[in-house]
Amino acid sequence: MRKMSFWKTLFCSAMAVAAFSACSDDDTNDGGYEGIPEITVDGGGSATIAGSLAGGKIEQSVEVVSKGDWTLSFDKADDQTWCTPSALSGKTGTTQLSFTLAAAETERQASITLTATGYVEGIPVTKKASITVKQNEGGTTTVETNVKEIRDRLDFPVDNASGTANAKEITESMVITGIVVSDYVGNNINNHQIMLTDDTAEPGAGLMIRFKGYVGDKDTDYHLTRGSIVSFDLKGGFSKSYYDTYQVQFEADPDIEILDASDNTPEAIEVSDPAKLIDYQSQYVKVYSQPIESIRGEMYYNVSSGYANQTFETKNGSTFQLSFNSYSSSWANSIEIPAKAGYIKGCVSINQGAGNISPRNASDLEGMTEDLFTVSTEYTKTTIDQLGEGNYEIEDATIVGVHQKAVMFAQENSGTVNYVLAFENNWQDQTANPYIGAVGKTATVKGESALRYGLYQFSNFEVTTGGDSSLALPEPETFDAEAIEKYASEIKADESKAAYKYVKVSGILGIEKGASYNTYTLEIPGLTTVETVAFAYGLDSYFEGLESGDVVDATGFALGYDTSNSKLNILLREIDANTTTPAVTFTKEPEPFAATDPQQQTLPYVVANVAASEVTFEIVGTNADKFTVVSHTDKDVVVNAAGNNETDAAYTATLVAKVGGETLASVDLKQAAPVSGDGYTLISSLADLTAGELLMAGMLESYKNDDNTITYAPYSYHIWVGTISSNKDLETVNYQYESNQLTLNPNLSDRDKEKGTAAFITVEAVSGKTNTYYIKSGGKYLKSLKEATNRSMGLVDTPDGAEWLFEDNGEKGIKISNNGVYLGTAGAAYDLLRSYKSESTLKWGVCFFKKNK
Repeated sequence: MRKMSFWKTLFCSAMAVAAFSACSDDDTNDGGYEGIPEITVDGGGSATIAGSLAGGKIEQSVEVVSKGDWTLSFDKADDQTWCTPSALSGKTGTTQLSFTLAAAETERQASITLTATGYVEGIPVTKKASITVKQNEGGTTTVETNVKEIRDRLDFPVDNASGTANAKEITESMVITGIVVSDYVGNNINNHQIMLTDDTAEPGAGLMIRFKGYVGDKDTDYHLTRGSIVSFDLKGGFSKSYYDTYQVQFEADPDIEILDASDNTPEAIEVSDPAKLIDYQSQYVKVYSQPIESIRGEMYYNVSSGYANQTFETKNGSTFQLSFNSYSSSWANSIEIPAKAGYIKGCVSINQGAGNISPRNASDLEGMTEDLFTVSTEYTKTTIDQLGEGNYEIEDATIVGVHQKAVMFAQENSGTVNYVLAFENNWQDQTANPYIGAVGKTATVKGESALRYGLYQFSNFEVTTGGDSSLALPEPETFDAEAIEKYASEIKADESKAAYKYVKVSGILGIEKGASYNTYTLEIPGLTTVETVAFAYGLDSYFEGLESGDVVDATGFALGYDTSNSKLNILLREIDANTTTPAVTFTKEPEPFAATDPQQQTLPYVVANVAASEVTFEIVGTNADKFTVVSHTDKDVVVNAAGNNETDAAYTATLVAKVGGETLASVDLKQAAPVSGDGYTLISSLADLTAGELLMAGMLESYKNDDNTITYAPYSYHIWVGTISSNKDLETVNYQYESNQLTLNPNLSDRDKEKGTAAFITVEAVSGKTNTYYIKSGGKYLKSLKEATNRSMGLVDTPDGAEWLFEDNGEKGIKISNNGVYLGTAGAAYDLLRSYKSESTLKWGVCFFKKNK
């Protein structure tokens, strides 16, 4: 065996590595670069330069440093007609790249990509950099943003649903330009959303935008990177206040222009008072703080799912929460909350009426490097009737009620008993509240007081309990339907009228059992605008021995009125079964009766504290004579429409259940109106299609938007009314098609009612062309007004460019196309006949209805 010394082996190995490295860093004999290529522009991955409208050579050049040969290309080929680079390619090394511009009358910009190429084992590898060349009056690279200006022009009605039913449509052109401060890489917000802001420390300059599509970096995404400057028209979007967050939501996304793809993130705005965070919603901020003691050593994301909220405190004891959603768990679940102080950064989101900080990525957490400070909170002593916003301490109070997440305190002030709630969201289970056994005890409470829905409420509080209290509560106010409606309407009209009230309620208990908690509600006959009465965060032990459907009497504390959800919450104090008051409950709502040949429906009901034989049924209301009670037993009642509806309006009435002449329960009855007395034939394939007078429709039974599902069935056919919306879609209303009859949805929204009803159109064959037709409404031709442009439908006077190609679409009806777009059924909440460049965007094609002779 041949032997070699260790040192000689090491020397030879080192020489081999050096030889390989030298080879991989050099150009090959044919000029190609061997190795991983690199390229930078002005030291980074992107650069922006600008010249004036007068044109000429831009004074500023761009330094290109590359390893590997590089080539230059324009993202839009037409831009090279006015923007001329000094070189279209280069080699390894440093190149000063300059640009000469043609004169212009209006602003414009060109996006340019530089691609460097290298070879690894003979395989080409590329690396890219980008240059933006702007031409404007001042020859400046600065982009003027207008987020605050636009936000101040918008209205934000409360709409806490995921759709846009109660939002306000933006019907005028309103182009917004702003800096994206959220980060889809860190997933600090939903991946359909961005936070836009101006480069300012002024509050009120942030706005949430929610798109239909994704903002990330997949091929189909919008690539709205952190710090990029973007511009788009808000027209067609919907402004709303979604759980106190101002946002614009799109059902169909606008064309988004990226003005600058580099990182222009403004400096984080320092906010010293956490209570002011809400004023900076959707802006990038920082707060000097430290984690409260109980969470130090935990991971920032330390839950199995949902949101992880971590409490931080400032030097004066004020607190706020860092909010991490499940998307950010990929990085936040491995970073430990340090026992350190410093600046924490992030975007401001809103939760329960308070501003939270949502860190965008791990970098926003890196400021926590300083020693912990000593919190010196100063509390102002006061009484409940004099409570305001700030840090307060109340002595000589009494704990008079609890639920899973809160404590209710009472105190007599000048002969009147006043109340205040202290709420702790981190009490996550039925035994977490440490004061469940302290009801009736004296107490001192101190913490942060702030208004929530018009009522002062403590958070981040401490309680010291004492002995038995001698406080006597007043007689509870009877909260029947009339009193509840009055309470709610006054608060809805003026939130400052909100007040905690000690109340007595009676009704039918509802218990919905869940996997992690139960929901307790109370059905009170006679309520109209108030849709739900709930025992907030009810403790299961209070409801032992009671069942859903029991008639109950309860006392507790009314906690204001949730206007956005039409809901009254009550903190329960006592509840007992009522064995004397009769009650009737319908357990099923009736469906609308068909206009033609209506079928009877059986509605089950239950009774309590009364024999079913004592219950009588009656139909009352506008069209009471159009409905009939067929029969009833001790378990159900059978109702039907009296005959066919041959009018152009739906019939409506109310079925009431009475005991001793008193109405105890009711349900609404409706019979749909037909389009006409004649029948229709559905045409959903080319074989059945003939030119002539037809109705054109889309078909969709339901539509899911995030967690919200809109169910159209049985009114699943969305028929064109012959007009075009402001969003360049075909305006539609939905119908049921059954037994050759078309029945208009009797529950149309006010928005859809304004459109009118289904309108006949003319489908006209184009001479000499197979399966090609004109579609005419009101004598005008339907066409896509812009080639290969989403949602650009219009009606024109001449047939030029208005030819539609018809093709079979299998089980999805008929596929029709014109001018580079497909027209069909979109997943949307309204006006479902829309046009898109991509056929895959549509859920279904189109169909037609022909009136039977």
